[in-house]
Amino acid sequence: MLMNQKRAMQALVMVSGGLVSHAAMAAVCQNPTPVWQDEFNGTELDTSKWEVMLGDGCSYGICGWGNNELQSYQAENLTVADGKLTITAKKQRVKGSQYTSGRIRTANMPNGGEWTHGRFEASIKLPTGTGMWPAFWMLPTDPAEGWPMSGEIDILEATGQADMIAFGTIHYGNAYPDNEWTSGRIIKQPDRWSDGFHEYAVEWEPNEIRWYVDDILYSVKTPDDLSDPAFWTFENYSYHFLLNMAVGGSIGGVVDDSQLPQTMEVDYVRVYDFGQPSLSGPHIVDANSQSTYQIVDEAGTGSSYSWNSPTQQTSSTNSLTVDWAEQGGTVTADITNSCGTSTVAMDVHVLPVLTTDHVLDDFETDGDLTITSWEGQYNEVPNPVSDTVNSSPTALEYVRSSASLYDVIAGTTPVITDAGPLIAGNEAFYMDVYMPVPSEQEILIQLEDSSQATPDNYPTGRHSKFIAHTEAVSGWQRLKFILEDRVDGGTTDTDVDTVVILIAPNSNNGDTYYLDNMAIYGADSGTQEPAGTSAVVSDVVTTTVSAGKGVKSGQATVTVVDNTGSPVEGATVTGQFTGDWNESANGVTDANGVVVFTTSTALSGKVTANFCVDGVQSSLTFDAANSTGMCTQ
Repeated sequence: MLMNQKRAMQALVMVSGGLVSHAAMAAVCQNPTPVWQDEFNGTELDTSKWEVMLGDGCSYGICGWGNNELQSYQAENLTVADGKLTITAKKQRVKGSQYTSGRIRTANMPNGGEWTHGRFEASIKLPTGTGMWPAFWMLPTDPAEGWPMSGEIDILEATGQADMIAFGTIHYGNAYPDNEWTSGRIIKQPDRWSDGFHEYAVEWEPNEIRWYVDDILYSVKTPDDLSDPAFWTFENYSYHFLLNMAVGGSIGGVVDDSQLPQTMEVDYVRVYDFGQPSLSGPHIVDANSQSTYQIVDEAGTGSSYSWNSPTQQTSSTNSLTVDWAEQGGTVTADITNSCGTSTVAMDVHVLPVLTTDHVLDDFETDGDLTITSWEGQYNEVPNPVSDTVNSSPTALEYVRSSASLYDVIAGTTPVITDAGPLIAGNEAFYMDVYMPVPSEQEILIQLEDSSQATPDNYPTGRHSKFIAHTEAVSGWQRLKFILEDRVDGGTTDTDVDTVVILIAPNSNNGDTYYLDNMAIYGADSGTQEPAGTSAVVSDVVTTTVSAGKGVKSGQATVTVVDNTGSPVEGATVTGQFTGDWNESANGVTDANGVVVFTTSTALSGKVTANFCVDGVQSSLTFDAANSTGMCTQ
């Protein structure tokens, strides 16, 4: 979204050098001018704003930069061109390091910056290579205490192998190794955050930090989220920016040299003294489900709202409930109040309709999963509470081992020949669970390569994790597992042969659980045409047709398709007849994405009809730049 569109509601007044509270925001509105920014519009890094950090960290007293990182940071790996900063990671030996990359910070620079409270954002395109660890983060400049007692705010972190996941974290607590952290994450499906530039931001006000991607609020942390609220020391210091791309390390993991070089691209970094409106609500939803979206972090008074959704549902309040079918799109809201007008938007992906592909184990027939090991008590028994969710005759009774923090049920399977669809959300694990003592519990499914994974070499050989949560209800419940993490990039999508189930991981829970109908659901072949996100005019054909008595009418046939090539039905097309006619026309496409226009007048003699398209309106975004026959082309 363009800068002037996003900021029209912001009141950018410095108040005690920091962010204006929500109460004050309603009364303060001025021009949306950044407090600090770097647009990277030159041909070299502005070293009055940024310090280039060099080496392997040893000269700063933190060899390996405190995380067992493998790179040596070099100035040559930082370039500015075409309006962006590029940090490049290379396979390049410098002294004892096998890799090079780049790292910069704004601390103690003449035109740099240090802040307590505000909105801090950057537009970044993430790398994809296995072992990359890009970060946009903040540290206190002159802390009275060491790390992490003085705090750390990670606005964005990701890894190359898990570039569909972005996460934000705060670090706090006692000195290492008793340090603590808490984090939030946001997943992108079916594509990845690395596919393009996205705006990653935090808004930090007293006793609250909020994380965003684009206009989506996805995480909020307060002192109550810490093990001890006294660990919240963030307000005690001014914080500066850091931008870097580590190679390997405790989070980056094993590096795939064949994927180097890799780049982290930064379009801009900006600071505002307080926040902007945003949206809360799910950006990934199941087909044929209902979701509610709400405007949050709003400044100004006397607000009016105008919503639009791909389902044609609207609202004039600060929330909108959408009844999704089987196609996603963009939910938008225009907000007008004492601060002006702004627009917020969220691209929503509707997951495909799924049906049973593979029965892994129903404990009655030979399924596609062969259970090979377990730690608790394992018995196949009659269904203890047959109900509408699960009426099958047999189930697994499993008493979790209270002596094990990570009680593991493991089995082999030949049917996961490609785990990619599970990562993209086009397939999913399902399982029925019944608990005689109802409780809220976490259950993980982990995919592994048995030739690489051993009990004590995590994360090697672990492809991915999927998570579900039980509810404290009586009777059976059917759980759908969603992507939690893409773990070891060295374990490819085709390496998986083992499924591991972990009930209540990282606990000494010794309860009894009943499991049944473990299955992989896949896309319903009857509904799995790819969902389009944009519309284009693919063809404009003009001709003349007889209107009788020696006269002719002009005729134009316009075809509209989406970005997958499927016809777009119900799109309103407007355009102009030219040549020997000068007429405007509009019409709606049929099931084939076609609309036929005929001039209202007929002419005699040798006549020529031309037609160009002014615009297309539909539930999809119209892509005029890639359309044919546009009047402006």
